[in-house]
Amino acid sequence: MQQRQESTRTYQAPRTEPHHPVLEKGEKTTTYSVRPVHLICGAIGCVTATLAVAGTIGYYALRSDMMAEASAERTELVLEYQDHIDRLRTEIANLTSRQMVDRETVEIQVMDVLRRQQDLNQRHAIVADLVARAESVGIYLSNDKPLPPEKPSLDERNLASLDGSDKSAIGGESELIEEPVKALGLRDGSTRSFDPLAILQQPTTDTATPDTDVKKNSEKQAALDAVKADISMMDEESTAAVDAITIATEGRIEDILRITRSITPGLNATLREKTSLGGPFQPINDENFPDRLDRANTALDTLRRVKFTALRLPIKRPVRNGSVSSTYGPRVDPFLGRLAMHTGIDFKAPYGARVFATAPGTVISAGRNGGYGKMVEIRHANGFVTRYAHMSRIQVSEGDHVLAGDLVGNVGSTGRSTGPHLHYEIRRHDKPGNPAAFLAAGDRFSALDL
Repeated sequence: MQQRQESTRTYQAPRTEPHHPVLEKGEKTTTYSVRPVHLICGAIGCVTATLAVAGTIGYYALRSDMMAEASAERTELVLEYQDHIDRLRTEIANLTSRQMVDRETVEIQVMDVLRRQQDLNQRHAIVADLVARAESVGIYLSNDKPLPPEKPSLDERNLASLDGSDKSAIGGESELIEEPVKALGLRDGSTRSFDPLAILQQPTTDTATPDTDVKKNSEKQAALDAVKADISMMDEESTAAVDAITIATEGRIEDILRITRSITPGLNATLREKTSLGGPFQPINDENFPDRLDRANTALDTLRRVKFTALRLPIKRPVRNGSVSSTYGPRVDPFLGRLAMHTGIDFKAPYGARVFATAPGTVISAGRNGGYGKMVEIRHANGFVTRYAHMSRIQVSEGDHVLAGDLVGNVGSTGRSTGPHLHYEIRRHDKPGNPAAFLAAGDRFSALDL
């Protein structure tokens, strides 16, 4: 039992003394004792120094990379902010540029409107002058002008329908007819003239938002569009007025030429040759307005010339309210009792009734003239001469210039006359014409208010 216990004891190594290295130097001896704790501390110190050196080396080795990465991040952040700032600046610049463009566009449109308004003012002045010229020749665009009083009708049919049975007021010199058949009209075997700057002067604020600017720009554009529409409408109205004047004037010219065709065919042909008017009207636009204006001016000038020529014809009445007692043409002479040519018209009127010139002209004779009795003879334009015979008194002298409607004498019964009346003749190049055609033309001219 005891032996078994002894055999199970733990082995213990023999204890040795610590190693003391001895250093000898001369006579002195230094002894060092190295214990395990010293070794451990040394190892720890070595490890610590190694780690410190390694960390220092690693820190300096990685420091440049870390600084470069930090610098890169900082640079990237700066660039990102700079890019964002640049985008904001670009948006601001675009907005400002868009506003400037919008304003410039509005200003350009306003200047265009001002130019058109100035042109319109000039056009209105031209049209106003054209309207005044049209009114001076009897062309009125309004219907408020009072109508002239009606005058007693005296046309060729009424004159031709008279049977000439009233023998109490006829007379005049008679020319015996050489060929009564032709004179009686029997046939024989050989026979158609806002203020846009207020938009730019509207107050604006610098703190306006884009929506507000858009709204203001839209309002300005709407105002400009309204002004443009008004100007366009006035342009069309001006052009329509010019067209109306042109159409009315050309129609009046055609009416005058149609009336004068029957009494002065030669003169009428000459006037038509000099008045080449007409043509289709083109759609209204700014380009053809000068052509329309030229056409209107030409028509007015032509009407003035044609009207001047027509009013110089002997178309007025020589007496007022006188009845026709003998017409123009073949008749039985009251004194000879034979068929003779009556070269004028006899107007029965009270003794002393006033006799008027039928057209402007110059008196070429005023006195007694055989069977005509007291007679006045007036020379008119285009070769016409009028005679006023059998008067009781003459009111003009030879060489006097008279106008249509001027007093030339008084009705009487001098010369070859059966009673108080006026013998009225119209001659051209010493050939008599039917005064009834001229008097009927005068009535139609009166209807035209020439």
